[in-house]
Amino acid sequence: MTASLAAAFALHQAGPTVFESRATVLLDARLTTPATTPGSTPRAPDADTERQIVLSDAVLLPAASQVGLDTEAFREGLSVEIVPDSDVLNVAYTSGNRIDAHVGARALVESYVAYRTTSPGTVTVLTGPSLPDEAVTRPLANYLAVGAAAGLLLGAATALLRARTRGRIRGRDDFAALTGTPVLATVPRHRRPGGTVTGAPLMLREPESPAAEAYRYLRSRLHPALRPTNTTTILVTGPGDRQGRTTTAANLAVALAQTGRAVVLIDADLRNPQQHHVFQVAGERGLTTLLDGDATVSEVLEETTVPHLRLIPAGHRDGGHSDLLDSGQLARVLRAVEKHADVIVLDSSAVLSTADPIALAALADRVLLVGDFARTGRESVRRALAELAEVVHDNVSPVLVNAPKSAGTLVPRPRVRPAEPVATYHRDRLMSDADDVAPPGVTSHSYVAVDEVDDDLMADFYARTTTVAVPVIYGSTQTTTVYASSTATLVSPAEATPQDEPEETENAEEPEEEPAETVGSATTSDAVSD
Repeated sequence: MTASLAAAFALHQAGPTVFESRATVLLDARLTTPATTPGSTPRAPDADTERQIVLSDAVLLPAASQVGLDTEAFREGLSVEIVPDSDVLNVAYTSGNRIDAHVGARALVESYVAYRTTSPGTVTVLTGPSLPDEAVTRPLANYLAVGAAAGLLLGAATALLRARTRGRIRGRDDFAALTGTPVLATVPRHRRPGGTVTGAPLMLREPESPAAEAYRYLRSRLHPALRPTNTTTILVTGPGDRQGRTTTAANLAVALAQTGRAVVLIDADLRNPQQHHVFQVAGERGLTTLLDGDATVSEVLEETTVPHLRLIPAGHRDGGHSDLLDSGQLARVLRAVEKHADVIVLDSSAVLSTADPIALAALADRVLLVGDFARTGRESVRRALAELAEVVHDNVSPVLVNAPKSAGTLVPRPRVRPAEPVATYHRDRLMSDADDVAPPGVTSHSYVAVDEVDDDLMADFYARTTTVAVPVIYGSTQTTTVYASSTATLVSPAEATPQDEPEETENAEEPEEEPAETVGSATTSDAVSD
């Protein structure tokens, strides 16, 4: 409120200086006929009509010419008002100069009086145009009233905003202060694919994005905690639901697998599992199957599209398996999974939603507490840490996701992949390839143009290969066999250069029908013998 009132006062003081010259004109009664005519009767003047006459071009054009302005510019500084319940007009002219204001008002009054002398009726100038001594004083109260209203609205909006965000995590430093340990990594905001809830992991969908680079940064920060010889178990959890646990677990697992480590991602959220949707696997058998003892680890491991990364889905759920997470069966299952992985990533439910994360945290080597900048409350973080305090010992690391740069988020630069050069192999390279695949006993070879063989056969040949350019004929004293270059790249006729054109030698033998058929069969192998 104070700032708004101060701004209003400053705006009032900084306003332009304006001088105003005023005059008062009395409208006399008109005569319906000339005064020399017997029976003449007066007619009351119409003040509104006279005001329109003053503002018409018939009056303004001579007045504007007298002061050296055009009609529109002169009209901007003019004001004509009718005094209520009277036949009096108040004429005012404003300008930034006191002399110009006086001259403008006088020119207007003179032009109006001159116009009325040519028509029935007259006007009387009651008060002539004055020469203003002081500038027009703008009412300060109006400015302060507007400033007070603006300040009230801004204050109310600020109070509502602070009330809504007061309980949220304010940034990286605030999250670190709440947890008592430095934030391990921050992930900037990123868009999810339209129309999906989970979608493919960001590390696969947008591997060059800043958010994907942030997950690689998280992987690097976790590197000292990874055991060089034994399996490391990492639990990913959070205070509440829909705060980035599943997304963080999936992308972290992909990032770890891309370094060559054998990673097993276990979906331990038995109430709302999502990892089988993320990696698009069946998910009929999984962790619950292992807890029941109905299958081995090898039987429930699901392969993913990421090398070195396998998934154990949550499996079939009937509501009673959550109790098994608190039993010794869970520890036996994890020991069995350790034989198949260098790193185990556990995706669990929220700490304040179920008791499952507490049981999992007791078996994990590292616990990642994921907080969402837009959704996680400060009080929920305190309560989650209090729930985990009995089973964790200085191995909880906070991770802040969906945070803007203003919250202290490190926004890595996106990776840019260099364009791969397209190699075009010419005649010399093709001849070198032909020499490499030549079988023993071959004495000579030459190139054969495409149009010298069956068109249908070559169409099928091109449709099934992108690595073989042209067929090569090898000649020997015993037989003639057609082979294909194994590393050449297809070049369209429009792009081919003269040196790319295959040429025939005098010693080359023309391909017969049977060798031409061999060209088609050469699409699936580097060399074909008879």
